[in-house]
Amino acid sequence: MSTLKRAFLYTMRKKTKTLILFLVLVTISTFILTGLSIYKAADDSALSLRQSVGGSIRLELDKSNNKNWRYQQAAGGMLVEYVGTPITDRDIQKIMSIDGVKAYNGIGDGDVYAKDFDFISGISFGAEIDDSRLPSVTNSEYFNFFTRKAFQLVEGRHIKEDDDHVVLISSAIAEKNNLKLGDTITVQCCFDNGDYPDVKLKVVGIYEYKGDTNPYHTTSTDKRNRLIIDHKAMQEIMQRDVIQYDNGVDFYVDDPREMERIASQIKALDLDWDSFTLTMDNSAYEAVASPLTAMQNLIVWLIVGCVAVSVGILVLILSMWIKQRRHETGILLSVGISKSRILLQYTVEVLMIAIVAFGVSFFTSSLISQGVSDLIFHQVSESQSLPEIELPDDGTEYLDITGQYIPYDTSNVETLESVQVTVSPDYLLYIYIFGTLLIAFSVSASSISVIQMKPKKILSQMS
Repeated sequence: MSTLKRAFLYTMRKKTKTLILFLVLVTISTFILTGLSIYKAADDSALSLRQSVGGSIRLELDKSNNKNWRYQQAAGGMLVEYVGTPITDRDIQKIMSIDGVKAYNGIGDGDVYAKDFDFISGISFGAEIDDSRLPSVTNSEYFNFFTRKAFQLVEGRHIKEDDDHVVLISSAIAEKNNLKLGDTITVQCCFDNGDYPDVKLKVVGIYEYKGDTNPYHTTSTDKRNRLIIDHKAMQEIMQRDVIQYDNGVDFYVDDPREMERIASQIKALDLDWDSFTLTMDNSAYEAVASPLTAMQNLIVWLIVGCVAVSVGILVLILSMWIKQRRHETGILLSVGISKSRILLQYTVEVLMIAIVAFGVSFFTSSLISQGVSDLIFHQVSESQSLPEIELPDDGTEYLDITGQYIPYDTSNVETLESVQVTVSPDYLLYIYIFGTLLIAFSVSASSISVIQMKPKKILSQMS
């Protein structure tokens, strides 16, 4: 009689054992298949979220290298001048050529008087004319104040790379000075170490400041006074020969998970790394994706735990049953059937049951996977807190014009209420492959005590 036929007849004869093993295998495969499906669904959701939120890598001047800075005492206080290598457009193009970098936003820095309009006045420490710092940007749509929802464009458009002498103003400035789109304002650099011209700027957009209005702000630290201009305008205001990115350049990537690779490729470029530093920021993604990350980590441990428990249960059940079959094993050995064929028979018996059980698990997993996913997702969502932005202890966040210290507002970011799970037939193939290996290992481990015995000893114990 063939091994396959003996295995089939045994499973038909031992209906109770067959049913017990069938239920055990259905349960094991259902949980593993459910875990795989949830993990893949969470991974797909994380990819979609990463692409919608993105991340950034900032190339900025190295403020810790004193060789790059010159300090001079001036009439108004200490004058700090950068004398290191500037960030150039050529450097930017080198980085933009790296795969995965989709856009950039350079940020310049200046300080101006209002010549034909008024700022929102703040606390004054003397009789000086009100002035305010202002940033220049490549693309204001990527500017932190807008991406983190501190500013919201309410009229007009954003500044683009090819703009020339344009400005975005706050609704508070527009209202106080009766300004509208298309009007021009005049500013002048307020530094006292040069002869700076009056520069006219055309209003192309008006934003609304969404933060709190602190009565203790100075004119320069009041965010409503933040004029956002293009780089060509900044170049004329500051009377520079070339465009300078005093506050660095933010490079935006398609997938935050690729940031380490992209950063390493940037560091390999021929740039003056004695003058520059590189920092990565994927906080926006972390702010909305932390539940998915925690969910994936939990699912991995659940799958590992399920596999370990499954092996233990199968080995225990099969060990007991195989020990009860010593009589049968002895007879098979006495008629000349080898130990390897007996072991093969035991394996085929379990596989016959497993083929049906694994197929059934596809339907049982489809029934419970979404519910299990929702339960896990809501549990981990409640336990995750938004990442906090570390503020400097010297108060420089009040003077910052880049927006790097603004907390993330995730209210309008694409977030997930649940992870949509679909059990794919492709995952079932993994179950069949993995299940076969698991069964082969379990049967071998369960049979070792009997198979290692000498035929004579087995036959002597039959009585």
